[in-house]
Amino acid sequence: MNLTASTFDHETYKWLNGNQFSSDSKLYKIGGNGREEIYLIERCDNDKLVVKLATGSANDIISVEAHGLKLIAETNTVDTAKIHHVTDHCIVMDYLYRHGQSADYWQSLGFQLAKLHRAPKPPQMGNETPMYGLDRDNYCGKGRQLNQFCFDGHVFFCNYRLLNQARLAYDNGFLESPWIIYIESICERLTELIPTQPASLLHGDLWSGNLLVNEKGLPALIDPAVYYGWRESDIAMTLLFGGFPHDFYNSYNEIWPLESGWRKRVPLYNLYHLLNHLNIFGVSYLEQVQSTISSYA
Repeated sequence: MNLTASTFDHETYKWLNGNQFSSDSKLYKIGGNGREEIYLIERCDNDKLVVKLATGSANDIISVEAHGLKLIAETNTVDTAKIHHVTDHCIVMDYLYRHGQSADYWQSLGFQLAKLHRAPKPPQMGNETPMYGLDRDNYCGKGRQLNQFCFDGHVFFCNYRLLNQARLAYDNGFLESPWIIYIESICERLTELIPTQPASLLHGDLWSGNLLVNEKGLPALIDPAVYYGWRESDIAMTLLFGGFPHDFYNSYNEIWPLESGWRKRVPLYNLYHLLNHLNIFGVSYLEQVQSTISSYA
């Protein structure tokens, strides 16, 4: 179909026209999840952009995505989808690819992610005490991700990751009270299970579906669920659906070696994501959630 004035808000349509995306431009719907619709716009010269349009009740979904991409981009580490235009309900970004990876794609991602995790925090967060969390809520997939700044990473992970999702799963009827008690017990022992770590800026939802390829064949990130937290949890997420190639982990460790025993902690970090998936997709994730809880209970 062709681009028309009724497709997007007036401000976005005006911006597109000002950048030579006129009524002759082709418009393709390439995705959507009930909260947003995703379009590819192509000019006659083959120049392409992606437009995300908020359609559901999550009125802040565009602003928090733009904020997350901006935080990552400001570190000058891993590439992200470049933002060209943002309104309350619409975001216009570069079109990125799913194919055409360079030979050193995974090695580059390992190097760049380690540099992202080591990037200095913004001055307004203070330099004396590590800060965990974020100043606003955002989304991890379809799930709303609660955030607040905390002085203690264990308190943050307990209250705003595990317990929040566990109680939501109880309210949704997926977990009975004994399982919530088990998770509360895990939280009481969290300082024994997870070592103290500095706060790093995390992508927050780091799996292959949120990795694309830029024009140089190198990694580019989309759909962040950013916050300041434990870097091991970003690495753990890469292993939830099978893992990345070995080059990624080897190159990451060249820049910033992971602490010994980190692989044993992976299931605990990913319990948050499994609970989130349980609340989004339902009982298909229940067995994995219960198995992980049981291994720590």
